[in-house]
Amino acid sequence: MSGKRRNIWVVVLAGGDGQRLSALTHDAQGTYTPKQYCSLTGGQSLLQLSLQRALAVAARDHIVPVVTDTHRRWWESQLLGFHRNRVVVQPRNRGTGFGVLLPLLVIAKCDPEAGVIFIPSDHYVEHEDLLAEFLRHATAPAALDSDKLTLLGMTPNAPDSGFGYLSPAPDSGVGMRPVHQFIEKPDEATAAKLIRAGSVWNSGIFAGRISQIVSLFERHVPGLILDVSAVVNDLSDSRIPTAELTFLFNRHPALDFSRDLLQKCPRDLQFLTVPPCGWIDVETPARLAQALRTLRPASSRHATTGKQSFNLATA
Repeated sequence: MSGKRRNIWVVVLAGGDGQRLSALTHDAQGTYTPKQYCSLTGGQSLLQLSLQRALAVAARDHIVPVVTDTHRRWWESQLLGFHRNRVVVQPRNRGTGFGVLLPLLVIAKCDPEAGVIFIPSDHYVEHEDLLAEFLRHATAPAALDSDKLTLLGMTPNAPDSGFGYLSPAPDSGVGMRPVHQFIEKPDEATAAKLIRAGSVWNSGIFAGRISQIVSLFERHVPGLILDVSAVVNDLSDSRIPTAELTFLFNRHPALDFSRDLLQKCPRDLQFLTVPPCGWIDVETPARLAQALRTLRPASSRHATTGKQSFNLATA
């Protein structure tokens, strides 16, 4: 099957609650807005920027936003122009493991041989064209037809215990590199040691064939994939969580895709290191402030959602 041109789908992960930024995304009345629905500039939200990023890889009707039912008042307006039947709605946020598995099985119902790339919705990127080039590399036939999932790595500029770290196999050269170790959120001293040894940050962007990603769940959480598959097989509208899906989400513990799956199988992973492109994972107040410093003077730093501004001067 080498060199086969597969249908490419993009899953935009937008189901998180953004709790670490919640203190900065409340308005004067105490209304909280999840970070992916906020804008750094007063224009497009982080989610909308991610959807535009996805269009560099796949057709509009192959873009699958994953959102949460409790966030409906924000995402309904921001997803206008995208295929309604492609939206996958979780009953609640139960971690990235569920956020990956649910849309994966929905796509598999109509295109089981597809290649899929997952893009988080909380990234700021200064040079989108450069990142887009590597999104396309990750979904090229050579990458998808390998026996490994392809992750995008970012060169660290400082030790940060909030990231996962990808360590290359010894003497693996440049370009596509096998993963020797995947270490999720080490302490700062360990992170510094990993950086000195050539490790890169895991960006959270990864690509592979549906069958490859499903196999990870089958090996590491077999009970979960059986339960979710049974529910998805009977799911007629991915925008409306059924009682069965809601019960499943309430019954299973939260699952982190990086910690609970990827970290356990480094031999199944390879990565590409993206050249500096102004990438920032807007996950903490410090990283949010970093993104805003690149966009405007510190005296006017704020993020917006709709007409509401949030003062981030102390971020």
